[in-house]
Amino acid sequence: MLSCNTHDAPSVHRGFYYWKSRFALDSTESHALQQLRTEKLYIKLFDVAWDEQSQQPLPVAKMNFAEAFPTQQQYVPVVFITNETLQKSSPKDIDNLGRNIPKLISSITENNKLPMPAEIQLDCDWTAGTKDRYFLLLKQLRKSSFFQGKTLSVTIRLHQVKYTQEAGIPPADRGLLMCYNMGNLQQPATHNSIIDPATLNQYTGRLKEYSLPLDIALPIFNWWVWFEGNQYKGLIHSDALQLPLDAAKKWRCQSDTTINGYTFKQGDWLRYEDAPQESIEQVISQLQSQLKPDNRNIILYHLDAKSLQQYAIPTLESFYTRFHH
Repeated sequence: MLSCNTHDAPSVHRGFYYWKSRFALDSTESHALQQLRTEKLYIKLFDVAWDEQSQQPLPVAKMNFAEAFPTQQQYVPVVFITNETLQKSSPKDIDNLGRNIPKLISSITENNKLPMPAEIQLDCDWTAGTKDRYFLLLKQLRKSSFFQGKTLSVTIRLHQVKYTQEAGIPPADRGLLMCYNMGNLQQPATHNSIIDPATLNQYTGRLKEYSLPLDIALPIFNWWVWFEGNQYKGLIHSDALQLPLDAAKKWRCQSDTTINGYTFKQGDWLRYEDAPQESIEQVISQLQSQLKPDNRNIILYHLDAKSLQQYAIPTLESFYTRFHH
């Protein structure tokens, strides 16, 4: 009788993204996986980009496995597809992609003696104009023998979860809601484009209605956003520059100078962006009130020694455990 009345709390599976082009874990990264008892590594295996010369989609930025995959981890291959690829692909190209993507995942998995994945993830910021081609590709992939019996998950941006009429719901088993890159980083007035709880709230009011089960990805990265006056110039990896910040987390160039190979003109300025612990905690609290109770994967983006050093292990642990409550 007692067992009939107990409701199991939804389970949380811990994951990390690995988003570099060479797989080799340093001691900080291995230590974090061990201490946090991480179950899954989501590894970007390759991108699919449009090749102008041959006028077809081709794989680029293939992962180089410089060391063996850790045996205690589950492996989830991720394939990133550019929206341009979908825009320019013919039905025949989509058909070929549906065959070639599984073949390449399979051969990389086999050649590097990786464990057979139980899940495969597609990452694409599709639009209303490319939706039909993307969804057709997903249907093609599900038919391939390599995808049989495996979970097909897809990344979901905030605008896709809010505007479901335009964006549609992908024909996949699960969605992964990316809770970062929320603001327009190219706008000088943006405060923090990586994470902003107020912006998140504008998009997630109808999460309970979303028909796919949702996993969650949270940011633990940082960068510099470079401006010349009001003109966006680019992104710089945070560890490439160690600069003094003012109260608004900005650095301004007083005279023409070169730092670590970057040449700044007088008047150029940089905005430092990161993912503060308090913002992540606020985002988690908001999501908990908006998500259906469900088993889910919580994935931190991404496994990188420099990023990990911004947080104590108990803090990273709390990003996972807060989803239990």
